[in-house]
Amino acid sequence: MINRYGTTAANFLEIGVGSGPSAMGEAYVAVASDLTSIYWNPAGLANVNRPSAMFALQPWVADIDMLFAAAAMAIPNIGTLGLGITQISYGDEEVTTLQYQDGTGEFFTANDLAATITFSRKLVSWFSFGSSLKYISSNIWHSSASAVALDLGVQVNTTFFSFTGKDQDGMNLGMSISNYGSRMKYDGIDTYQPIDISEFEEG
Repeated sequence: MINRYGTTAANFLEIGVGSGPSAMGEAYVAVASDLTSIYWNPAGLANVNRPSAMFALQPWVADIDMLFAAAAMAIPNIGTLGLGITQISYGDEEVTTLQYQDGTGEFFTANDLAATITFSRKLVSWFSFGSSLKYISSNIWHSSASAVALDLGVQVNTTFFSFTGKDQDGMNLGMSISNYGSRMKYDGIDTYQPIDISEFEEG
């Protein structure tokens, strides 16, 4: 029984990576075949057949900067192994309180991080399977949270609509399950605030 419906955390994982997938409206799960497969569909990493690396810095809204770095190598007769890091920096934010709603003059920072290890393999020429294990970390001033999550994906190359009769020229099918993992809960001194239960007692 799933009892965490309607809850969400680590929303930065919903920000897509790569200029190609973004240009395709993020409809990339079935055709992912490069290092961004670590994010979109781990099965697509099986198409990387030589040592590769990439580094991308992606400016986002509200002065948010996103970094994605990845590397992969094919291991003969075994599969393709990849590593990926996604990091988000939200810049400096001014601290506000009920007493100082325009700011206290103090600033805090926030950042998110996901480190991923991916393995993918072509079981047959037209079918690929991949999985990723990722460590997720989120920090806001004095509070932090972490979790472990799993991605699973498959890709199927078909001869449907192929003009040559080859699998790679036909319609591709893909499926990916992303970020299924443990619960994230922030902890730190900022999560413990004293509350006066009466006007005559403190704490």
